[in-house]
Amino acid sequence: MLRHTLNRRTLLRTAAALGASTALPRMGWAADEIVATSYPGSFEEAYRSILLPAFAEKSGADAILTPLLGVDQVAKIAAAKNNPPYDVVIFDEGPLLASLDKDILQPYPETPNLAGLPAEFQGEANGGYGPTVTVQIIVLAYNPKKVPPPTDWLDMWKDDYKGRVGLTGMGSSLGTSYMTEIAKRLGGSETDYEPAFQKMKELLPSVAAIAPSPGALAALFQTGEVDIAPNYFNNVMLLKEKGVDVDYVIPQGAPVLIRTSMHVVKNTKAPELAAQYIDTAIAAAVQQKLLDPPFYFVPTNKDVTFGGEVAKIASDMGDLLEKGILLDWPTIVKTRPQLIERFNEEIRL
Repeated sequence: MLRHTLNRRTLLRTAAALGASTALPRMGWAADEIVATSYPGSFEEAYRSILLPAFAEKSGADAILTPLLGVDQVAKIAAAKNNPPYDVVIFDEGPLLASLDKDILQPYPETPNLAGLPAEFQGEANGGYGPTVTVQIIVLAYNPKKVPPPTDWLDMWKDDYKGRVGLTGMGSSLGTSYMTEIAKRLGGSETDYEPAFQKMKELLPSVAAIAPSPGALAALFQTGEVDIAPNYFNNVMLLKEKGVDVDYVIPQGAPVLIRTSMHVVKNTKAPELAAQYIDTAIAAAVQQKLLDPPFYFVPTNKDVTFGGEVAKIASDMGDLLEKGILLDWPTIVKTRPQLIERFNEEIRL
């Protein structure tokens, strides 16, 4: 009889391949290995291509990457606080604020590359729990061969896009952000989403698909299932680099910005390696490679100069922050669980 020996690494890689639908308990620890999360889509591709090899070269250790939305990361760690399934997590502002209430992160130490970030990205704003590793830019993506270019969020309701609209739910920061902007266009705010929900119900006849994540939503352009959808700039640019017929506009020229940060999980058994992984992510050389084609990640290290397609949006980080819109996430997170539940119940095909 053939016996199969499953070690921790094999189990975690299997979980990642299955979309990490179940948080596995810690198995036997390997001293040269950590488990880190990424967002599905361009983040996973970029980190597997650039960050993981750089971390391995710097530390001699391996990192197992698990793609997962931020709200799911928080839930899985909170359910196993004493034996967390991940050593490093990546959060947008909403999931980060939710995680602070659950006491699942530990303070981030002084690491060599931290000084290369502006003070506002070093973690002071989140209590010192971890640096901002990139700033995501939300755009409206569209297929220029099939539909005219939009100019505003509310253009999705035009007849030009009927049956061709793609969405993702409010469980993603992308979904919460575009719902916030739609609410604002209609007289609502971060405390009043009623106008957005009523308007979204009117859009449903034009919606071709509601994807579970921004990465999955971007992939629908490849299959031709959607021709217009909110998404992240770097997701759209990765598609363009692959030859997909897609372009983007910034609604009314004011980009919505999402600050994305990395954090060491409380009770990790490899805190030094976890911090070294994050320090690798904010190194100028790594961020330069992430900025370059095909990934187009906006850098936060001061030694990396905006260039290429990113420079068409803003000349530098100061310019981007001046042009951009930062949402009131401390207010949003107070009701976000209820908003996610309502969206899932009411905005569906």
